Amino acid sequence: MNTPADNVEVPNPFRQVRERLNLTEKELAERLGTSFYAVVRWERGDSAPPEDIIDALDNLIAAKGTAKSLREAPRSPQVKFASTGARKKTAPLPLFDEEKTKFLDEARNDVLADVFDGVFWGDGEIALSSLLAAHEDPAETTDSAVEKEISAGKNTYTYDAHTYHTKVPPQGIASVISSYLPSGGLVLDPFAGSGMTGVAARYVGCDVILNELSPAASFISYNFCRTMDVGSFHTAIATILDRLAPLRRTLYQTQCRECGIDVEAQFFVWSYILECNHCHEDFVLWDHCRKYGKTVREHKLLKKFPCPHCGEEVNKSYLKRKQQVPVFLGYKCCSKKIVEHPLNEEDLGRINQIQSILTEWEGTYPNLPLPDGVNLGQPKRHGLDSIDKFYTARNLIANAAIWKEIRKIEDSDTAMAAAFAFTSLYQRVTRMSEYRFWGGSGNTANFNVPQISNEANVFITFERKAKSISDHFVTTASAYSGKPSVVTGSATDMSFLPDNSVDLIFTDPPFGANINYSEMNILWESWLGKFTNAAHEAIVNKSQKKDIDDYRELMRKALSEAYRVLRDGHWMILVFMNSSEKVWDALRAAVVDAGFAIEKVSVFDKQHGTFKQFVSENTAGSDLMLHCRKSNAPTRVQTASREPLDVGTFIQGHNSGNIPVLPFLHVKRDAEIDYRLLYSRYLADAIKAEQGVVSFSSFREQAAEILG
Repeated sequence: MNTPADNVEVPNPFRQVRERLNLTEKELAERLGTSFYAVVRWERGDSAPPEDIIDALDNLIAAKGTAKSLREAPRSPQVKFASTGARKKTAPLPLFDEEKTKFLDEARNDVLADVFDGVFWGDGEIALSSLLAAHEDPAETTDSAVEKEISAGKNTYTYDAHTYHTKVPPQGIASVISSYLPSGGLVLDPFAGSGMTGVAARYVGCDVILNELSPAASFISYNFCRTMDVGSFHTAIATILDRLAPLRRTLYQTQCRECGIDVEAQFFVWSYILECNHCHEDFVLWDHCRKYGKTVREHKLLKKFPCPHCGEEVNKSYLKRKQQVPVFLGYKCCSKKIVEHPLNEEDLGRINQIQSILTEWEGTYPNLPLPDGVNLGQPKRHGLDSIDKFYTARNLIANAAIWKEIRKIEDSDTAMAAAFAFTSLYQRVTRMSEYRFWGGSGNTANFNVPQISNEANVFITFERKAKSISDHFVTTASAYSGKPSVVTGSATDMSFLPDNSVDLIFTDPPFGANINYSEMNILWESWLGKFTNAAHEAIVNKSQKKDIDDYRELMRKALSEAYRVLRDGHWMILVFMNSSEKVWDALRAAVVDAGFAIEKVSVFDKQHGTFKQFVSENTAGSDLMLHCRKSNAPTRVQTASREPLDVGTFIQGHNSGNIPVLPFLHVKRDAEIDYRLLYSRYLADAIKAEQGVVSFSSFREQAAEILG
C-alpha cells in the first residue's frame, strides 16, 4: 500500500535538511513554523508536505549558501496564509485615531439588529441575488477527482483569531477550491460553521454562499468573511478599555508583594474543597494533589493521592465537591515574569466587595437557565445551572461591562467587530477554564467544570484577542476579492438557491454524536440573544431524542439539497471523521442516496491533533475528504449489506516500513504506532472499495494484535 509520500513529485527532504543544518526535528519544526508532530510524519512519509513547506526548506538551505534546490519537480500553485508580520503592517498606530469612536447614550438591546434579519446577514438577499446573477454560466471544473492530499496547519493568524469547536484550516480549503475551480466560480458550504470555507473562497477570488443553522456560528462566519478598517477597530477597543479603566482597577487590583505598589492581577486560581470518601473530612484539593517535575511541562495535578487527614488513597474524580476557594493569583511588577502568591486579606476582601457590586449589574448579563443536554449535565451537577453561573462574580461584571459598551458603539460595523472580539473569549474567561501549569487555556468542544480552574483577567484577554483578530483583518481579510453571502438556516431546506446554481460544494458536516453544536453554542447565543432551532440539527443526541437513523435521514435531506443546487458534473468535497462504523455507514448511505458518486477518498491532515484525539484512545484522527460528483444519471450504490474491509488484509497490504508513528514531545514516551492515521488510511481504502468498516476501537485492537 502506498503512502502519500509515494505520490509526491519531490523527494522527502526533511532528514537531508536536518543533517545539513544539524537540527533536531523539534528545531526544524520551529524554523518552519509548524508542529513537531507534522515534521516527524513528513520525514517518515506518513503524509505529504504542502508546497509552502518545501519552499521553506529550500529557503533554509539557501540561507546556508547551498544553491541546489531540494525541488526536482516544478512548483504547483500553493495558497499560503500569513502567520507572521501582521504587527509590522499596522505599526505604528496611535492609541486613538483622529476619527473618535462615537458611543450612544444607551446600549442597544440587539447588537445584531442592523446586520441580521433572522435569515440573511449584511446586505442579505440583495447580495445573494447579485452573486447568483454573476454566475449564471457554469464555471470550469475538473473532469476527475484532484490527485493530491492536503496537509494544512493551524498556526495562522486566521485560525487563531476566533475559536470554534471544529475548524478546517482555510489554506487547505483554498488549495482544494483552487484545484477544482481554476478560473473561479461560486462555492457553497451548507454546514458553514465558523466560515473557513468562506475565508478560503474569498482569499482565492471565488464568490461564496455560507449556510449555517446556528446564529452564533453565522455571526462568526460573517465576521471572518468581511473586511474591517483596522484603525477604527483598534480605536474602538482602546476606547472601551479606557472607559472601563476605573472598573478594571476595582476588579483586578492587587499589591506587589515586593515593592508594595498597586498592580493588576493577571489571573486567579480557584480550587474545590473536596470531602474524603473514607473519613469524610474536607480538604482543599490544590494543597494536596500537586507533583512537580524538572520542567513546567512535567508538573502534574495527581489523580490519586493520600487523604491529608486519614492517609487513605483517594481518587479526586470520585470525591464530593464542596465550595470553590481562591488559592493564589499571578501578576507582573518587579520581575519580567509573572509571579504567583497566595491571596492576602485585601484580595479576599475585594472578592466580598465584588459580590456586592454584582447586584448593580443585574439585567446586563444573560441568566438563561441551562436546558437538558448531553454536554450540559456536568455543569448542572456542580451548580452551574444558568449561564451567569458559568462566570465568577468578578468576570461576570467585566464581561457585562464590555458587552454594554460594545452595544453603545454607534457604528454598527465597528460594533460587530468589537462583538467578534468579545465572543472570541468563549470558555477562556469562565469557570470551565482549567488551570495548566504552563499557562494558556484550551477551548474544548464540551462543557466541563474542572476541579482547579483559572480565572483569567477579562480585560487582558479581551485586548489580546482583539489583537489576534486585527492580525486576521490586516493579513487574510485585506486580500479578499471574492464576495460572500451568509445565511442562517437548515441545510435540509436551501430554497433560497435555485437548481443547478453553484459550481463547488466544500463542507465539513456534523460528525454524528462527536460535538453537540447547539449545546456548545448556547454560551455565545445567550449573549447575542439569538438561539439555534435544533429541530433540523443533524446529530445523534439523546436529549434531542435523535438516534443514528434520525442522523442519517437529516444528512440525506441536507445532501439531497446539496445535489439539487450543484451543477451537473461538478463536485462536492465532504470532510469527515468518526470512530463509529455506524456513523460512517449512515454518512455513506446519505451521500449515495442523495445521488452522489464517491469517486475518490483522500486525507486532510490538519498537522496538529485535537485535545480529544491525544487523550482518548478511542478517538479517530486525520479527517478524510470524500470527493463526490454529481452526474446526470447518478449510480446509487446499495449499502445495506456491505461486509467490512478485513483489518488483517489491510495491514498485510501496508508495507511495514510505512506504518505511521506518533511521536511525543512534552512527555518522556517512546514513539508509538499512529493508529489514528492508520485508521484514516483503512477508511479511505474501504470506502474506495465500497466495503464496510469497523469502529476505531475494534480496528485498534485488531491492528495492535497483528503488529505486535
